[in-house]
Amino acid sequence: MTTSTRRPSTEDHAPPSTSGDIPGVPALLGAFPRTVFLRLSKTEETLGRDHIAALGHTDPKMSGEHARIGAKRGTFWLEDNASRNGTFVNGQRLSPHKPVELADGAVVRFGTTIFVFRDSHRGGAEPAKPFGKLVGPWGLTDLRVAIGRLRPGPSNVLIEGATGVGKELVAPEVVTSLGRDPARLGILNVASFPETMFDAQLFGWEKGAFSGAVQSSRGFFREYEGGSVFLDEIGELPASLQPKLLRVLENREVFPIGASRPTRVDLAILGATNRSLDEMVEDNDFRADLLARFPIRLSVPPLAERPEDLYSIFQALWHRVHGPLDPSRTVVHPEAIERLMLHDWPANVRDLHRFLAALNTESGVRLSAVHAFLGDRGPVSAPLLTKETVAEALRSCDNNQSAAARKLGVSRPKLRREMKRHGLS
Repeated sequence: MTTSTRRPSTEDHAPPSTSGDIPGVPALLGAFPRTVFLRLSKTEETLGRDHIAALGHTDPKMSGEHARIGAKRGTFWLEDNASRNGTFVNGQRLSPHKPVELADGAVVRFGTTIFVFRDSHRGGAEPAKPFGKLVGPWGLTDLRVAIGRLRPGPSNVLIEGATGVGKELVAPEVVTSLGRDPARLGILNVASFPETMFDAQLFGWEKGAFSGAVQSSRGFFREYEGGSVFLDEIGELPASLQPKLLRVLENREVFPIGASRPTRVDLAILGATNRSLDEMVEDNDFRADLLARFPIRLSVPPLAERPEDLYSIFQALWHRVHGPLDPSRTVVHPEAIERLMLHDWPANVRDLHRFLAALNTESGVRLSAVHAFLGDRGPVSAPLLTKETVAEALRSCDNNQSAAARKLGVSRPKLRREMKRHGLS
C-alpha cells in the first residue's frame, strides 16, 4: 500500500493477486464419499482398490486394476481396464480399453467413489476447513488466496457471483482481512427502498432540514463509522442514483440533507452483485466511473464450476437440519450424488436447500429422488469437453459463446477456459 500521511483512497489498494501464480498439479479430488487427494503423475499409472485404500478409503466395488490414467502431449486420458463395475466420466460408462480425454472438471466415478479431475489444482493435498460459513474443501482456493492478500484499510471491494453462491457469507471474511471488526458490518440492499428516500437513508439529515425533521439522523454510512458496509445488489441501483455513491466511494465523504458541508467517514465499503457490471457498462446501464471505484473485485464461483465441493456442502446443509449425515446409516446412492454434481444449479446453494427440503430423509438420498426433483428421468450424463465437442458446439451456434455454453451444459467462463485450453480462442 502507498505510504503517505494523507487519508488512503481506493487507488492506494491494488487488486489482490489470485492463486494463478501458485503452481498447480494435476489431481483427482475425492468428492464422495470421502474428501481424499490423489496427485497424478504424467506417466501412465493404474488405479485400483489398493491404490485408493492407500489414501485411507476402502471401496469394495473397485477392481484390483480398475482403470489406467496418464498424459499424452499435455492432455490427460482415462481408460477403463475391463473393471467389474465400470468407470464413468460425466455419467457415461466408458467402453473397456478405449481411452478418453479428460477435461478439467470432469466427474469421474470408480465403483462407488467419485472424483473430480483437475488439470491444475492449486490448493493443498488436504481438504480445506470451512471458510467462515462457506464450505469448500477444494474449490475456493482462488477466493481464499485473494482475500488473504487484502491489505488493511478503507478499501472498496466488489464481490461478484451468481445468485445463491453466498456473497453475503464472504463479506465477514473480507472485512476481517481489511482489519475491520465483522461485528461492525452493516448490510443494505440498495434497491430495497424508494428513490426519494435514498439520500436520507444513506447519508442522513440535519435537524430542521425538512418538515418533520425534529431531530437529526446519522444515516447508514455514518452509523457504521469505523466499520464496514455491504451494499447488496448494487447492479440493481437505478442510473439516476448511481452518481450519489461516487463521493463516498472516492473521498469517503457523505453530504447529509440540510448540511452545509460534507462529513468524512472511515469505512470499508463492499458491493455485491449477481449481474455482469462490465456488460452493464457496455449497455450504458451502469456507470463506468462507479465501477472503476471498485479496484478490488472478488469472484465467488458457482456450484456448477466446483462439483468437487457439492457433497461436502450438502453434508453441511443436512447436518444443520438433521444432524450428521452418516452413509452407513442413511442410504446415499453414488449415482444420486453423481447426478447432483452434474446439475448446473442455477440458484446454487438455494437450489440445494430446496432439494434437501423436498427429500424424504428417512429414505435417504436415492437416484429416484434426484430424478423426481430435477424433472429428469433420462440418463445421467453430460458431454465430454474434448476439443471436438467444444469446436462442434461453437460451430453449431455460429460462435455464439453463450449459446454454445448452454448447449454443452457449462457456464460461459468454463467454456472460455476450455476454448483456451484447446487452442480455440
